[in-house]
Amino acid sequence: MAHINVVIAAGGSGLRYGKENKLLEPCGSSCVLVEAVKPFLAFPEVRRVIIAVDTDSADEFLDSLAAAHLDEDRRVTLTRGGASRTKTVKYGLQALDEECDLVLIHDGARPFVSRALIERVIRGAEATGACIPVLPFTDNILRVTGGVPEPLDRTDYRRVQTPAGFARERVERAYSLCEEDCLDDFTVVHRYTEGAVSVTDGDPKNVKITVKEDLRTSLVGFGYDIHRLQEGKGIKLLGERIPCPYSFVAHSDGDVAVHAVMDAILSALGEKDIGHLYPVDDPKYDGADSMKLLKGVLKIMHAKGRSAASLSVCIIAEKPVIAPHVDRMRTRMAQALALPSDKIGITATTNEGVGDIGNAEAVAACAYVLLK
Repeated sequence: MAHINVVIAAGGSGLRYGKENKLLEPCGSSCVLVEAVKPFLAFPEVRRVIIAVDTDSADEFLDSLAAAHLDEDRRVTLTRGGASRTKTVKYGLQALDEECDLVLIHDGARPFVSRALIERVIRGAEATGACIPVLPFTDNILRVTGGVPEPLDRTDYRRVQTPAGFARERVERAYSLCEEDCLDDFTVVHRYTEGAVSVTDGDPKNVKITVKEDLRTSLVGFGYDIHRLQEGKGIKLLGERIPCPYSFVAHSDGDVAVHAVMDAILSALGEKDIGHLYPVDDPKYDGADSMKLLKGVLKIMHAKGRSAASLSVCIIAEKPVIAPHVDRMRTRMAQALALPSDKIGITATTNEGVGDIGNAEAVAACAYVLLK
């Protein structure tokens, strides 16, 4: 088994992103840098992960690692970065441990790297001493010189990704000889050492965060709720009152459809369900209007920089009949989520006489939500 060290290049200023340090921007369950590190720690052959960082932001990076409990992993260490990517990688290579025989170099701004891609790079580097993940161009490309465009055949061109993998001796020699600033590791190794360099398929999802639009990823959440029925004067579903001889047995108003929507949003955000947010043993929520509770969930969503992109709700009920109320439900949810009506799907079905729902003793709902 190879003894692998990983160098995470995280010393850049990210001027194209804006004033914020893009490596500390929220991403997944933590931030960009932490998400870029975590996949490598799943490999037992990775014995050290060296994060070469901008020294002015070192304390913030340490805080982000601690928040994700990565400071508890003794394999993770920080070293200083440089004024360029090449200098940053040089500092990272100086921190390799003695037993290391294979080095992976990865951009700290690539938080979506997959296990499968890392495995492909390791296999390629073990076979040839150097392996680069690449992607073909899908758009046509031009060379523009002095404002004059010239068409190029995209067939032979590739986009370079990270992680790149190298035999230790080869990458150390290349960087020790390199006195210029290069944009990627392949260029350094190609110019300053001899030997084969293999390529492997990159991953379209493995994007490098350069501008804010690169972090506009989508989240999907699912929610479900069910409540029993009793004699009453009507129920509410998706905020719409439905006249019928039933009411919900519930702590709040029992709007199972809104409850499913709330849990779907919280699930997408990685938060706990509504039972934790609005405890059933808290009397202030007795008979609460579920649409008002939804506003609290939406505040959490907005605080995390998210908004709803689409919603799909299915209501399962033998009685009452739901279909005549669907259009008004859609209007209410469109207003609540600030969504066009055509981004909201509401369906209703029965349980074909099966179980408590089929016996008209309960109503259930499930919801999928897409957050942008």
